[in-house]
Amino acid sequence: MATQQSPLPAGPGSQSPPIKSCTAHPIPDAVLRSVYASDQAMYPVSLPYTTLRAWVDACPDLAIGFSREGDGPGAAAAVAQVAGVVIVLPITRIYWEDLLQGRLKEADVDSRTMFPRPGGGGGDQGEEAEREEVGLHVYHVERYGNADLCLGEGEAGERTGYLKYALKEVVRRVQARFDWKVVGISALTATPAGKRAFERLGFTPTGYRELFVTKGAGEGSADGMGDQVLQTRMICHYPDDEEDPVLAGGAAITSTSEMTVMYGNLSDVM
Repeated sequence: MATQQSPLPAGPGSQSPPIKSCTAHPIPDAVLRSVYASDQAMYPVSLPYTTLRAWVDACPDLAIGFSREGDGPGAAAAVAQVAGVVIVLPITRIYWEDLLQGRLKEADVDSRTMFPRPGGGGGDQGEEAEREEVGLHVYHVERYGNADLCLGEGEAGERTGYLKYALKEVVRRVQARFDWKVVGISALTATPAGKRAFERLGFTPTGYRELFVTKGAGEGSADGMGDQVLQTRMICHYPDDEEDPVLAGGAAITSTSEMTVMYGNLSDVM
């Protein structure tokens, strides 16, 4: 579930902050746990922390934290020092295409069987026919208040500035370290701001959506005091569905997640 929970940068014409270079590094455990907690608070699909941890451990090169030059990811103040994070899941094409259509749910991605084979350095290794086809799925992208300090002049005022910055680092690492044939990049956008940011980069909806519906009166616990998370259910809308689901009386859609994608090799997408 790709998110951008912190406020987006000001629009073009705003004053850019001082430009400092940022360092990319592994996401500190304290920050990863903060990412997990915020995701669980806003996205009503249960994901064990062990699953997120397994994704990161299976491909640590694509779980990236960014800190201002000289700050580093010090454990004592890791959350405060990190300017932003991005977590990308490399998924072999057959499973990635299922994910795009909703046949595979994001929380069910298994790094043991669905990630590409270990190894595969970048560069000129391997013949084209032997390269494993992979889709890159942006699970989480988030910028914090000091993220503009990572951006170059002219980027800080763009609403897609940090997202583009983070994805460029992902692309750079994939090209340098892996011999994959990347067929596209996807993201399950969970907020209106996140959806707009990906659309500005050229991502388009696949037609798969997840509608989160709060149960109406009489559908919750007997005393009417049931926990709101327990009263929320997910309705999946697939690309072949002709109409939106009809909700029972009293039910309401509280949020919508939408799968988006940009097809093409890395030189095309970024």
